[in-house]
Amino acid sequence: MDWLLAMMLGPALAASPPGPDADGSKAVVAQTDTMTAREYDERTRFSKTHPNELWRLYGSDAAARGDWAAAMKHFRTAARYGDKYSQHRISLMYWHGVGVERDPALAYAWADLAAERMYPSFVVLREKMWEQLDQATRDRALREGNGLYDEYGDDVAKPRLVRAMAQGKRQVTGSHLGYVGNLEVSAPRGTGDGMSLGPDSIDLTPMYAKWRWDAHQYWAVEDAIWSHGSVEVGPVSNGK
Repeated sequence: MDWLLAMMLGPALAASPPGPDADGSKAVVAQTDTMTAREYDERTRFSKTHPNELWRLYGSDAAARGDWAAAMKHFRTAARYGDKYSQHRISLMYWHGVGVERDPALAYAWADLAAERMYPSFVVLREKMWEQLDQATRDRALREGNGLYDEYGDDVAKPRLVRAMAQGKRQVTGSHLGYVGNLEVSAPRGTGDGMSLGPDSIDLTPMYAKWRWDAHQYWAVEDAIWSHGSVEVGPVSNGK
């Protein structure tokens, strides 16, 4: 898979939840949360025009540092732009009580939201959670879900992302969009005086790919990867 597509969607799902005696945070952190400074700089530059990607990246970085309050804040911001991976991460945080008080009802509500587009991996995880809820918790989960869809569901989140992408498109050099061809767009990594380009610069050409600026094509890429990609979901423990 092209690295830019992988970055756009976030990596694989978080690790399999541990047993009752294990540290709950191990069930919430993803292996690919950890990035080198070079990788973080590169991905930040590529994501700056797409807030779903940028705030997910910030959330992953915070998770790698164990700053769960920041991770929750950043994932929630990404979730407002329809980022299903971030919604999934929030679900796991509520399920295991990492950075927040454990709340299985809210965990399921977020898992249901993450499964809105019926990506198989998220649907499987949602159903595993549902099986472990008693009736009272199920009833509350459904009530909580109604409010979440009002703010984070695709009906409101997708238009929000479209507006953000349009703003981002105006911020970059207009002549690059749709006319890339063999053009190479580069930026320094911040080494040295931070001004001169060289062998250690970042090739930003993929940032201007047409599909990244057409919302329908962008979501089609997401759908294709999450629906047909290889994403493993482990068993869900009770998190206690």
